[in-house]
Amino acid sequence: MQISSLGSAIRRYRKVAGLTQAELGERTGFDPKTISRFETGTYTPSVEALFLLATVLGVQLKAFFVDLDDEDEQRAYLFSVIHKTAPKDLGKLIAAVDQALSKLERQT
Repeated sequence: MQISSLGSAIRRYRKVAGLTQAELGERTGFDPKTISRFETGTYTPSVEALFLLATVLGVQLKAFFVDLDDEDEQRAYLFSVIHKTAPKDLGKLIAAVDQALSKLERQT
């Protein structure tokens, strides 16, 4: 895995958790600029930092290192998004998925 992929994974799971960089920083003790640098690949988090990020984000450590080109990993990621979506927002999520699927169907 490339470092930029690690940063993208941190950003993805932060967003799934519904946290801003500042909120993730507060919960982990990192400055928001450090969170940003982890996400952009400017800084590489230590193993200890990755364990802390995984704990706060509610994911297993291996989630940062999965290949999202793998269909099973894509399905697991989508499931985690659905699972963490607030009940009041499920309708919006369904509408967004329907809209995206219809756009894909029109392109084929």
